[in-house]
Amino acid sequence: MARQKKEKCNNAPSKRDRLVRDKRMSITLNEKELRVIERFFKEYKIKNKSKFLRDTIIHTVWEKLEESAPTLFSKDEMR
Repeated sequence: MARQKKEKCNNAPSKRDRLVRDKRMSITLNEKELRVIERFFKEYKIKNKSKFLRDTIIHTVWEKLEESAPTLFSKDEMR
């Protein structure tokens, strides 16, 4: 007996479609900043520069958001 294929729901976007990066941001750097970043890439053998920068930015933003999130107790009360 052959297995029947399950039909996928056609109206739901696939995981790949949801993760497509089609929004662009750009930054400008001065010479010194660019040299520092390029030196870092070279020293740590970073090949995918955009992935590294994107991950670094998102990590920093995520940490800041978690720090500033409301909590049940104040910092003094938690000590």
